[in-house]
Amino acid sequence: MGHLRLGQPFFLLLTALLPLLFWARSRRKSSAWLLPFSGRWKPKRKTGSGKMAIFCAYAGLVLAIIALARPLEERGIFRIPREGYDILLVLDLSGSMLAEDYERGGRTVSRFEAVQGVVKSFLEKRVGDRIGLVAFSGRAYTVSPLTFDHRWLDRQIDRLEVGMIEDGTAIGDAVGLALTRLAGKQAKEAEKRKGKFLILLTDGGNNCGALSPDEAIDLAMQKRIPIFTIGAGRLGEANSSLFEDGGQNAANEMSPSDLDEELLQRMAKQTGGRYFRALDEGTIREAFAAIDAEKKVAFSDRPGLLTDDLYPYFLAPALLLWGLALFLARRRLLA
Repeated sequence: MGHLRLGQPFFLLLTALLPLLFWARSRRKSSAWLLPFSGRWKPKRKTGSGKMAIFCAYAGLVLAIIALARPLEERGIFRIPREGYDILLVLDLSGSMLAEDYERGGRTVSRFEAVQGVVKSFLEKRVGDRIGLVAFSGRAYTVSPLTFDHRWLDRQIDRLEVGMIEDGTAIGDAVGLALTRLAGKQAKEAEKRKGKFLILLTDGGNNCGALSPDEAIDLAMQKRIPIFTIGAGRLGEANSSLFEDGGQNAANEMSPSDLDEELLQRMAKQTGGRYFRALDEGTIREAFAAIDAEKKVAFSDRPGLLTDDLYPYFLAPALLLWGLALFLARRRLLA
């Protein structure tokens, strides 16, 4: 049993009105308030059920006042982090991400399957960070804004599918959208954060979109937001899926890797990030582990008090007592 206290103790002042209520009620020739139907009771007729009804009504009122005072049980101290990073993940969902050139447990898996699992593991390690997600192929869209709810974000990642957006690789648009999400926070809120950065993972080169990669780089440099880039996929040809308009899978064929390493290296270097080459699932994990280690915060936190609200344990009996008072009042009238 923890320490007990009241969250709103000034509500206990209402108990001072109870004697006044009792006195005012006793001065009336007929009881017209506090209990339903009591206005029609005969004032001189006092029975056990009548006295019990009045007692239940007053007792319920006392319990309701205690509930308003919000009794709390203190369970202990926990730490509230005051610093952390704002992170935007930018994931490629183009058709080439279905190329099965990675291995896991002796079987081949697609690039998207490998990336999906690694990203979810990364989320578990970034306690205290706000993380958002932008997915892209022929266009970019926000899957999740910055959030502390990593479990919810994990479920959104599970819903991602290659082919859900028209095919293509709009790297510039995706980075531009992610930068607007990172830079759109209020200044006062941003002061509490350690910093911001962006993680871009793709297996292709920019081939569509309104914003060019160079314009996206300039935007990141203006906002001083580093971009960590990860190039996925093995060198050479891989079995890839082709998509018709609307994202429907049409056929499979062997296609060469079109990863633009020069662009990803330049994007990372000019913005203050790092470039990683992910030839297999293991090196994808190593890339995210390196980013995690480089951008880790030793939290400057403050203590917080963990409490449990106990008001339901008083409010529920109060309602029951009022219900009993109503029942006894009606019973007396019908007697």
